[in-house]
Amino acid sequence: MNKDILGNGFRQLTIGLKPDCEGEVVCTLIDAGIVQFDRSVLYIHGFSDYFFQTEMATQFRNNRYNFYALDLRKCGRSIRPWQTPCNLYSISDYFEDIDAAITQIRKESPGKLVVVGHSTGGLALAMYLNNRPKIDVSALVLNSPFLDLNISPVLKKVGLPIVSFVAKFFPDIRIKKGLSLNYGYSISKNRHGEWEYNEEWKPLAVSEVRASWLRAIYCAHRELRRGLSIDCPTLVMRSDKSFKSREWTDAFLCSDAVLNVESIRKYAPLLGKNVSEIVVTGGMHDLFLSASEVRETAYRRMFEWLEGVKG
Repeated sequence: MNKDILGNGFRQLTIGLKPDCEGEVVCTLIDAGIVQFDRSVLYIHGFSDYFFQTEMATQFRNNRYNFYALDLRKCGRSIRPWQTPCNLYSISDYFEDIDAAITQIRKESPGKLVVVGHSTGGLALAMYLNNRPKIDVSALVLNSPFLDLNISPVLKKVGLPIVSFVAKFFPDIRIKKGLSLNYGYSISKNRHGEWEYNEEWKPLAVSEVRASWLRAIYCAHRELRRGLSIDCPTLVMRSDKSFKSREWTDAFLCSDAVLNVESIRKYAPLLGKNVSEIVVTGGMHDLFLSASEVRETAYRRMFEWLEGVKG
């Protein structure tokens, strides 16, 4: 482990992975310091994101968890100049990253392991655990998981299948996302939020994605609709409401401005037979970047649930 950019005892380990069509691929495992406890947590970020939330690490350490986070391939610390940021061809591309992270964690901390995923990271972990039933994970926590695209029914029913089909033959076609900057504004300390981070690694908004990325998400969602069989206790956390607007308003500071929370509610039961839900009033898309009193509530309720999990 080498010193991490976050300082304060954080360390990082670059892990080489199998090359893909763009060349060399790595992921990066970050930890919050020396192993002290008999249980650990692995956190995985969302789309166009990376780990920077030192407060999260402190919360887990204060609750007696060794803390680890993973910057997935082509994201954050793991992006390389020749790569398309955040791109993938299947959600299973991330399985190698997660395998590598868990293998390293097990070398240092063989006790109870909890995995936590935000948004796309949550979708990746859900698919991973469904396809790796023998992995010894005590609990799965999903923070506003990406269980459905927040687009119009017409685009979902007609546009997505067409793009997915075309992407099999032309994966590098660029698709405009048309995302508002306002979710980014609600987080960044330079705008209306309270968080400082690298805006090259976590842009205020991503203007376009490759068709291959949309196909990967579309196929993962189709698999989810058929029902998953995640064995470990699973907690789905979400805000109480969603909000969309092209104009800035303070509603962005207390709503999910990325996903439709009703879609999360609808599809969460398909994850497995042992799924619980926590609704966080006033939560943002990333619940742990919400206003201080809101995220304190989210942490408290999550840890209460975790303490009730056996194993």
